[in-house]
Amino acid sequence: MHTSGLVITLSDDPPQAAAALRELAASGSITFGEVRGPFRAAVLEATGPKAAHDWHDRAAAVPGVVGVEVVFVHWDVAEQEVTHDGP
Repeated sequence: MHTSGLVITLSDDPPQAAAALRELAASGSITFGEVRGPFRAAVLEATGPKAAHDWHDRAAAVPGVVGVEVVFVHWDVAEQEVTHDGP
């Protein structure tokens, strides 16, 4: 499981922002949190990094979404092989 903490910036236009939130919520993999002006905290749960990246790209293209910032990422190491340069 790949979990991302996001800050989604919405349009200043309330109907457009509401429509954007409905579209994002329809993805089923997002949980919304605190609201601060045009900013909405959210948590995205995806099957892996590619799925999270693809969701981010789709979300950023939704009318009413001004920006999607990734502020935290966690993935369950037990579910994936970890590759590194160490011994």
